[in-house]
Amino acid sequence: MEQDSKKQQQPSWWREATELTAFAASMWLAIFLSFRWGVATNQVVAIWPAAGIGAWVAIRYGWKAFPAIFISHLGYSLSHQDGLTVFALVTNGGNAVAYCLAGHLFRQLGYTSHALRTVSGMFAFTTVVAGGLSIVSAAVGTLMIHFSFGVTGVAVFEVAWRWFFSDFTAVMVITPIFLAMDREDGQSLGSVIRDTVLQARKPILPVMGLIATLQIATYVLPKGLGQYPIVLLTMPFCIWLALKAQARAALVLLPTVIIASLTITLLAVGDASTSTFLAVQLYGVVAMCTSLALYATAREKQSLLQRLADEAAQLESKVEVRTSELKTQAETDALTGLANRRLFEKRLQQIFEQPPDDRREHFLLFMDLDQFKIVNDTSGHAAGDELLRVVADLLRKSVRGDDLIGRLGGDEFAIILKDCPQRIAEDIAETIRGLIEELRFRWEDETYKIGVSIGVARLDATVTSAEDAQQIADAACYAAKNNGRNRVHLAHSEDSNVVAQRGEVRWAQRLTDAMEHDRFTLYGQRIKPVQLVEGTPDHIEVLVRLRDPEKKRLVPPGAFLPAAERYGLSTKLDEWVVRNLLRTLYLHQSFDAKRKQYWINLSGSSLGNDKFVDFLIASMNNSPVEPGLINFEITETAVIRNLNEAGRLMGKLHDMGCKFALDDFGTGLSSFSHLKKLPVDYLKIDGTFIRNILDDRIDQIFVQSIIDIAHSMGIKAVAEYVENEDIEALVTKMGADFVQGHAINQPKLLTPEFPSLDLLNRSVG
Repeated sequence: MEQDSKKQQQPSWWREATELTAFAASMWLAIFLSFRWGVATNQVVAIWPAAGIGAWVAIRYGWKAFPAIFISHLGYSLSHQDGLTVFALVTNGGNAVAYCLAGHLFRQLGYTSHALRTVSGMFAFTTVVAGGLSIVSAAVGTLMIHFSFGVTGVAVFEVAWRWFFSDFTAVMVITPIFLAMDREDGQSLGSVIRDTVLQARKPILPVMGLIATLQIATYVLPKGLGQYPIVLLTMPFCIWLALKAQARAALVLLPTVIIASLTITLLAVGDASTSTFLAVQLYGVVAMCTSLALYATAREKQSLLQRLADEAAQLESKVEVRTSELKTQAETDALTGLANRRLFEKRLQQIFEQPPDDRREHFLLFMDLDQFKIVNDTSGHAAGDELLRVVADLLRKSVRGDDLIGRLGGDEFAIILKDCPQRIAEDIAETIRGLIEELRFRWEDETYKIGVSIGVARLDATVTSAEDAQQIADAACYAAKNNGRNRVHLAHSEDSNVVAQRGEVRWAQRLTDAMEHDRFTLYGQRIKPVQLVEGTPDHIEVLVRLRDPEKKRLVPPGAFLPAAERYGLSTKLDEWVVRNLLRTLYLHQSFDAKRKQYWINLSGSSLGNDKFVDFLIASMNNSPVEPGLINFEITETAVIRNLNEAGRLMGKLHDMGCKFALDDFGTGLSSFSHLKKLPVDYLKIDGTFIRNILDDRIDQIFVQSIIDIAHSMGIKAVAEYVENEDIEALVTKMGADFVQGHAINQPKLLTPEFPSLDLLNRSVG
């Protein structure tokens, strides 16, 4: 570590100077050994190793390498030649310029020391570095030999070719070794050498075996017969190395094989002619160029395959991440981060997929926030969403680590308590109830206090399915609301409250199926005017009955309307009634049926539903039935709960010609104060005041006051539940404008009446 820190503290120019000095010394030694041991013809050595080293130095350092190259070459000339001649200065300077120019151009083309791993880089190295360097160096050297020593004619060209191939061969077979040993990504020279040795372990034995074979052949075979065929063995071997050996090992072992082959062969044919000498040398160049081309091709293919593998891995990773994200989104509630209904029901189903004997004690909690609608209506949906997030955080803090919390929709939450004793389940439920009760939710200038109704269902042997469990827990939650809200209700399958609520759940399923298959039937009950006025159409209240296909009977509305209200089906049922009544009346009018006024009861949930309002207006506009023939009844309590929405709906339809009756009037605490705000045409006095009116003086006073106030406001009064003639006589005396009840008319199937047929029957009779 201390040595590494000292190296880092050394300035870069000092390190470069040290390295260049070392390279200069190595080039001087290479020149010395070339002249001492090199095989030469016409005073030109077969391989000029200094060119291979110098090319590498020029590639790495650019023009900074010029002094090192020039001094190393000039230094040898000064120590081994007589005097400082122009020949030494020019030839050595030419060498230095050629090396640095080739290295500079190579770098300008954008190639680094690892360029041999690509085909384009190998081609640039061969042409620019090896070829360019050798051409310039040979040209300068040949000219100086010609002028200095008077060499002319064919000998000049022989010297030029020998000089060129001497440099070219050296660059092609020596420089790749230095390129392979270049450091990358902050590697130390020691780690580079270690990696190279490790990569070369497998192919080193075949390399040594080949070199030994060549060496033995020079002694065994007759001279002039076996040397050249033996050289040919290097070509397939170099191809094998180029294709099979790893990167650094290949760039080191390939030149080693070529150098050994050339050296052994040239030593064996040292007395051969110049043409033979050049042929052997050219073979070495061709072998090295071919090997480098195959090496670069293999590296590019390997790099491409690796890149494709990396891209495939990245793509696979992205797909896995995206799949995980989509799965999370598909199973997570976006608002609270809790499990959504889909995941919650999936986990609940898994409990019932276990064998009954393996099923431990589990509990299911259903929660419905109390007073949540006030927050939404007063401060808007943004406040409501934030409150739901706060409640979700409270739930997370209240349960155990393995418990699953889900948001089922709206302000409804649920929890699965697996492997949980009843005492702990009750404690968790009560803790949640207490935390939410203590919560003070602040939004802008408002502070809200809410509660929660919690239904707890034990998942024992009597609960046979996930659907059954949800029905029990939901029924228990509804029972908690009915019992006063903000409380916990523990239920089981035999709980009377649960039985009643589960009956509503089944009714909800039957209602949905009945609307899909048109199993409802429209009935009508006449609303009789006290004073008959000629030409006034009959008033008919539209009633709905459910046809039971199994028992072949009609089911009265009291059996299924509570379930419709409880499970949000009232609006769909209202749409069914409006759609089918308009269709029925259109058929009646097409056959000249008697004109009547029809009164449709609208549920409270429809009043606050903008989509229903749009549906109702569009249906009225698109129907040929006159709007005045279609009128609506709305209960007083529904109007009070949705006063603003009811006012807008009644105003729009009133402008179209529809009339409105306020049903069950008298049950609200502030009934009269709302009358002047709404376009009401009729008041239908609640039947609880009419049923005992003959015997109850208080009811008589209350009914009389309603009739008087209605008349003072220009509104007609309708007495409901008129069950006998005495009641009819009394309310008529009190000033009621209309009467309705079983004493007046029994509900009948909504069928047309044809006045023309009545006249025909009379004439025939």
